Amino acid sequence: MTDVNQLITEHLDIWTSAIEKKSSAGRGNGGAFSLYGIKKLRELILELAVRGKLVPQDEEEGTAEKLLKELGRGKAELAAKGEIKTPRQIEHRKTPKRHPVPSGWLWVHIDQVGAVVGGGTPKASDPKSFKEPGDGFPWLTPADLSGNTELYVERGSRDLSESGLAKSSATRMPANTVLFTSRAPIGYVAISAGPIATNQGFKSVVPFHVEMSKYIALVLRCFAPEIDAAAPGTTFKEVSGKIVAGLSFPLPPLAEQHRIVAKADELMALCDALEGQAEDSLKAHQTLVETCLATLTNSQTPEALTHNWTRIEAQFDTLFTTEESVEALRRAVLDLALRGLLTEQISGETPASDLLRKLYDKNKKSASSRHRTIVSKTKKAEPPFDLPESWAWSNLGLLSSDLRYGTSKKCDRDDKLVPVLRIPNVSGGRVDLDDMKFGPLDPKEVEDLRLRSNDLLIIRSNGSLDIVGSFAVVPELEGDFAFAGYLVRVRIDPAFVDPRYIWYVSRSRFIRDQIEGPIRHGVGLKNVNSTELASLQFPIPPREEQERIVDKLDDLFEICDRLAQRVDDSNTINFTLADTLTSKIN
Repeated sequence: MTDVNQLITEHLDIWTSAIEKKSSAGRGNGGAFSLYGIKKLRELILELAVRGKLVPQDEEEGTAEKLLKELGRGKAELAAKGEIKTPRQIEHRKTPKRHPVPSGWLWVHIDQVGAVVGGGTPKASDPKSFKEPGDGFPWLTPADLSGNTELYVERGSRDLSESGLAKSSATRMPANTVLFTSRAPIGYVAISAGPIATNQGFKSVVPFHVEMSKYIALVLRCFAPEIDAAAPGTTFKEVSGKIVAGLSFPLPPLAEQHRIVAKADELMALCDALEGQAEDSLKAHQTLVETCLATLTNSQTPEALTHNWTRIEAQFDTLFTTEESVEALRRAVLDLALRGLLTEQISGETPASDLLRKLYDKNKKSASSRHRTIVSKTKKAEPPFDLPESWAWSNLGLLSSDLRYGTSKKCDRDDKLVPVLRIPNVSGGRVDLDDMKFGPLDPKEVEDLRLRSNDLLIIRSNGSLDIVGSFAVVPELEGDFAFAGYLVRVRIDPAFVDPRYIWYVSRSRFIRDQIEGPIRHGVGLKNVNSTELASLQFPIPPREEQERIVDKLDDLFEICDRLAQRVDDSNTINFTLADTLTSKIN
């Protein structure tokens, strides 16, 4: 038998250090990670339980064969009392064996240990069908179990009236019924603390022996991911009562079930404690990183910045050990860059105000009437913070001579047509020509939408808030390339403003806040329009300093890339170790 305590306690560092970053959108970092190792440990505990490896077997506790006969009698008694429908005569079925089990166990079907019961919902148009919680008969929907951490539940957010219960297919089920959600989503498990009914989103199990509830719940929790994966359907998956009834079920003697449940509860409590410690440690680490980076970004002079950077650089190995901490370093570096603290200001360089005056005059002569209309609608805003004396504020519309949406024509794989860059080609922040499509553009469209080196492309519409407003700089391209309608092209004269500088600043929290503000509460596709993009405020340094900032950011982001790769390599190792430990049960 696997030494469970040794397997767990000797590898606590692996269980707690395997941390997975969650996908996120928009501002805020709450819940940005999940404890992958502890999740795998919970799965391991459940798997050991259903394989008979969590506790030793005791011959004096009887056999599953004897228990199965008791379950048959229990089924008949429940049917006689009317607590379950008279069961159908079960035809002879071969029970698939998922894995080996101890000699005293049996593989049976779930409907041999309990009655599988569905649910129902009365007409929502009849308000008399429902009651406030506590005023009617307890009734549950899958939504009521969302976020539930308790094993036992009493009722949901609404009760059914007697008439509502009678007019629907909802079934009265006794206390200790094992509740299993069969759709939206599949796999929530709980036990009823008293008599209860459910809607049609459940395939619940009424145990033929009341003392089996906790073990049945444990088995369903273990098998839930597999049941979900095997469920038919794509956009709306659902498990039928027939599928649940036919699931293979590992049946140990009743006394061993009690010991398995007790041991599993003990180990899950350990997981809870490890999870709390790991989360506290991550929060403390995040606070330390934020404090150190705040010291960095609060530097008032390049000299102070150099001093503070040196102090932090000496602690890189302990500070930047997570994806979030590395991203925080990138944000801090960008914050320093856009406030003029990353590089030295050199006297004698043409001030940004003079530079912009010349650029504005040039753009007025070349800009289309449409572009001038967009610029005229840009929002005026007060400078959000002070800049170095040689810098100036400008918005994106004034910096550009052309701000234009792409083609709305449908593109396909016919490479005899004009290549069209789409969101997949720029969503990584750089132009990628791997997944190209082509469009039937007429000569005027080709002329209007032709991309030049140093053009900026911005994603203006997407389902992900993170992607909307992302910038990419167009490199030197061979031939004519156009761009799709969900993109906006911004053309800035690189003699005045380095597009690479604009690209870097566009990744800062300062710009992201401006982009996300108007669309934060949208649903479905998130959009920014041309006027909102034209209104984005950018701090502009002298032209020579722009290049120095870009060079400095290139160097610092390369350091961040190396740190991120180290974190990724470490995570890969930790994930592999956690998976390897889990596989020891085979």
